[in-house]
Amino acid sequence: MEQEVMFRDKYKYAVYSDFGFLVIFGRFNRMVTLLALLLASTITNAEQPTCSSDHGGYCEYKGLVQKIYVNDGNLILIYFDTPVPLEVPASIGLNISKGQAAAFKIDNNPEFARLFYSTALSAQATSRPVSIQMIGTEGGYLKFDRIWLAAPN
Repeated sequence: MEQEVMFRDKYKYAVYSDFGFLVIFGRFNRMVTLLALLLASTITNAEQPTCSSDHGGYCEYKGLVQKIYVNDGNLILIYFDTPVPLEVPASIGLNISKGQAAAFKIDNNPEFARLFYSTALSAQATSRPVSIQMIGTEGGYLKFDRIWLAAPN
């Protein structure tokens, strides 16, 4: 018959049964603390796009390239680490239905699309932040038209 006894204080956990004795000294607390720190650092680094009515109205994203996507419809999507609330671009007259990414139609300017894509991939591969400006809309997304890549540390 299995007997189980468990005791706990502020930093120690132990479980005893007929199958053995296991003592875990604060491992659970350390794991929870580590996960909380990782989540906090992700939230701290996250920045949602902002919009301004200056210069005819534009939105800007400063942060990491979460992911970048190209489809056979010749559309590039670059995802933000924090989505933009739909009312933010709407406040300057840019009505979108999708706030998690910005888009560009490759057919509109294939050379720019190629350069933008390679810059975004470089930023993602090196975890360097970018600044992206968006003017207009494309397929329900903000439409990007320029990118800056931060200097390496």
